[in-house]
Amino acid sequence: MLFELIAARYERRSLLVTSNRPFGEWTSVFPDAAMTLAAVDRLVHHAVILEMNVQSYRQRSAANRQKQRTTSDSKRDNKEKPVTAPPN
Repeated sequence: MLFELIAARYERRSLLVTSNRPFGEWTSVFPDAAMTLAAVDRLVHHAVILEMNVQSYRQRSAANRQKQRTTSDSKRDNKEKPVTAPPN
């Protein structure tokens, strides 16, 4: 479906694509290498490519959320259990 969109818009309309994977790893997105090559070829022809080598905002936010969950879970687990008197 993505290939069909790329092919339909090729040299007709603008298309903005963002990805956290380099083109070399796109073989996992498309069913075969020929389709991957065709899609990348259409995308980069007449393209302006902005490569940003920074940590993703979404990845950073997800890592912070996971860290907060881990911290709150360990605090909850470390709470002392109520002490009960032994049976007589």
